[in-house]
Amino acid sequence: MLPDDFDFAMIPPGEELALREIGMLSSTIETIDRSLVSWLKNDLELGASTNEGWKRVPVLWQAPERAYQVKHDKALRDSNGALILPLISVERTNIVKDPQRKGSFQAQIYSKRHNGRTGRWVIAKQIVEDKTRNFAVVGNERRGNYTGGTEQRYYPRQNKKIVVRSLSIPIPIYVNVEYKITIKTEYQQQMNSLLQPFMTRTGQINSFVLKEAGHRYEVFIDQTFTHNNNVSNLDEEIRMFNSDISIKILGYLIGEGENDDRPLVRVDENVVEITWPQEGIVPEDEEGYFNISS
Repeated sequence: MLPDDFDFAMIPPGEELALREIGMLSSTIETIDRSLVSWLKNDLELGASTNEGWKRVPVLWQAPERAYQVKHDKALRDSNGALILPLISVERTNIVKDPQRKGSFQAQIYSKRHNGRTGRWVIAKQIVEDKTRNFAVVGNERRGNYTGGTEQRYYPRQNKKIVVRSLSIPIPIYVNVEYKITIKTEYQQQMNSLLQPFMTRTGQINSFVLKEAGHRYEVFIDQTFTHNNNVSNLDEEIRMFNSDISIKILGYLIGEGENDDRPLVRVDENVVEITWPQEGIVPEDEEGYFNISS
């Protein structure tokens, strides 16, 4: 599932590459964050019954600053400045680079420069037809007696000088990203309707796959749904139902993001022939003439 906008893929300038054929884009921490938030907003589409009828529940990334939120999204707070419930917020709590869970790459691949950086992974290869054809034409000339000693061009012969263009990216670095989804409601019925999809959407297992910008991340939902309610408190505080859902995503990072001084996708062509140029020698023969030879 590739996106419509490929501007963030960081392809080297001047290259005419069809990213829909490559299918490999940049994967950053924000890409993993965006995949989870997009799943909550566009896939689950959670709603609850309120005093104004059935309403979609807003999904917030963490808790924005109050002054900023009041100016840019007044619908989230009432006239007194309190948040309007129900509400869902997402927070990234931890990132672990676990050597025991390193995905498909079980061994380190170092750069050819031995500078301590990770190596690259070839994701696509393509034969350069025009350059390969030139080497084939040059090597397919034959001189024979049956042609009167003249050269016969395009004689069928196996061409071993094949020019191949390869596309490579840094190897994926796998990380475990942990999130906490917090659901806040005023009524028990709202909490029940919002919690149930997290339990039933994945069936009898607690894992599923997220897709974002052409990438696939494996997600694991914690089997325990923690409740932090204050309904038993007899103080004058507003009654609130609060539930936390812990989610762990096995994702991967490609490249160093905006601080990377190397191109994400590199285009290389293999070497098929090595030649050494020689200076021309002009010797003089016995009759005083010069014969040019190499």
